[in-house]
Amino acid sequence: MTIDEDRPPLREWEPEHNERVTHWRDPDTVGTVIESGQYGHFADPCWRASVRWDGGRVERGIETSSLVRVDGTQGRR
Repeated sequence: MTIDEDRPPLREWEPEHNERVTHWRDPDTVGTVIESGQYGHFADPCWRASVRWDGGRVERGIETSSLVRVDGTQGRR
């Protein structure tokens, strides 16, 4: 197995502000990233995002490994 240098581990994906995302377990629900930040221990960081789902509900602190862009991708572009 080789490591793809262009794709960070999913826990390290920092979605961009205003990026459109879905939750992997509910791909029909789309939302917009309103903020993101890095959490966890410096040796094991993860990114969490707050998302305003279409319809107005805001969910905070979602680990980015649970999110995907609407085109199905994660990580750096």
